[in-house]
Amino acid sequence: MQRRGLVVLAVVLLVGSMVGLARAEVLLRFTLHPQVYISIPRSADVSVSVDRGEGATYDIGDPITIRFRATRDGYVNLIDYLPGGDVQVLVRNRFVRAGIGETYSKSVTGPGGTERLVVLLTRDPVSDGDLERFIQAPHQAGRIFHAQYATDRTHFQVVARMEGTVLTLEPQTVQVGPSSALVFTASLSTASGQPLEGRELVWSASGGSLAATRTVTDARGMSRNTFYVPSFSGTVTVEVRFPGDVRLAPSSAAATVEVGERIVETYLSIEPAKTVLASGERIRIVAYLRDREGRALAGRTIEWEVPQGTLSAPSSVTDTSGRAWVFYTAPRVATTGDFDLVARFPGSAQYAPSEAFVTLTVERVRPVLSEALFFVDFSSGSPKHNGSRLSYQGRVVSGFSVNDVSLLEMRRGEVLEFRFSPGGVPEEGAVYLWVQGDPNTRVRVTLNGKDLGTIPAVSGLLTPGTEQRLLAVAGDFVEGTNILRITAEGPARGVVRLQRVVVVF
Repeated sequence: MQRRGLVVLAVVLLVGSMVGLARAEVLLRFTLHPQVYISIPRSADVSVSVDRGEGATYDIGDPITIRFRATRDGYVNLIDYLPGGDVQVLVRNRFVRAGIGETYSKSVTGPGGTERLVVLLTRDPVSDGDLERFIQAPHQAGRIFHAQYATDRTHFQVVARMEGTVLTLEPQTVQVGPSSALVFTASLSTASGQPLEGRELVWSASGGSLAATRTVTDARGMSRNTFYVPSFSGTVTVEVRFPGDVRLAPSSAAATVEVGERIVETYLSIEPAKTVLASGERIRIVAYLRDREGRALAGRTIEWEVPQGTLSAPSSVTDTSGRAWVFYTAPRVATTGDFDLVARFPGSAQYAPSEAFVTLTVERVRPVLSEALFFVDFSSGSPKHNGSRLSYQGRVVSGFSVNDVSLLEMRRGEVLEFRFSPGGVPEEGAVYLWVQGDPNTRVRVTLNGKDLGTIPAVSGLLTPGTEQRLLAVAGDFVEGTNILRITAEGPARGVVRLQRVVVVF
């Protein structure tokens, strides 16, 4: 359902016992202006309050108890204007007796800001249409209900809790000789594992010196710094610290450097078979470890690291000729990019650590777009497709696009499955999707059981040009019937909406 100035996002009916109240929630979109809020009359016939008092502060996730009371018999509607623009009707046409207090308990959901509560008391039950008009103009209730109503209001502040961060430092413990140099790598992420880019890190050392006292994390949440080992023996601590900000909590990490007698320097080199790769291509990378005299070092562990793509193993051991190798598979990329593959010898009591890297250029897949095209489209209100079979979960809705079209609305875990037969085995292709939904929702796309990736939902209205693409390469397609699966992911109560899917090759 769509009305001017008010978009109904979802209707969720939850019936249960909560201090003797049946609870009905209707989730709407409407922003209540503060000047409108303070102009809502505060009647002596009805009252509303929260357990910590008007203007109190709650963290997201805190429990809250809302109390309301009427001095005459009637029907109560309790409306909650959330800071992000959502509106929840917490109590719908609840009959109350004069002088009997009622309570409603819930958890504060956020986002941060001012959350406003308005209670409406009427002699008769309120229709859906009148309730919507009241939600949009609660200060003009007299025009809707005339003299047969009473209102009250209260508000409180919602504060988002600071998100935790995790900072690591590698290597954590290392033995070196005096007057040498080490490269430390710091990695910063949220507690849920999301890399944090562009954050400043502060470095310090109890001895020796650092190339920089402040560095900034890259797109992988990583930052490197060179530590120059002192000329004396002993234990040195290298520390890196993230100071935090208004949203992110501070964190720190430390490494121990054992400085012993001078040890033998080592040299590590890499000889890749190829430095320019196609998406999905697999090659062997070989590292050579030698001492300062050029002698091969056998039986030494080489550690491997790369930001994108996959390695056959995180480490390997040098043979009698000082060689260690690993197989690298390039990632699927939409644009050509460069990645540093790093080989690292962590050192030992006898040999100093060393590292080397090679820059690998991974070229994007260039799908050949031709008349070979398959599609699924819900725009007309009934699904249309040109494959062999279509099945899906969810319901067809409208009102989430700038055009008058329909979309398939799915909740977390619901699936659309589309089968098609291209009449051969395409070498490469692409899947285009038009996806809209609630914040933090997305869809996961698999082709014949192989994961092509995820597409985040557009949070606003769908407009021309908002389609998104996933690439499919050689081996993703099969001969005969191909199966494309699209699964809704995200918060438990979030919904994702799919207008159209197009497969080209």
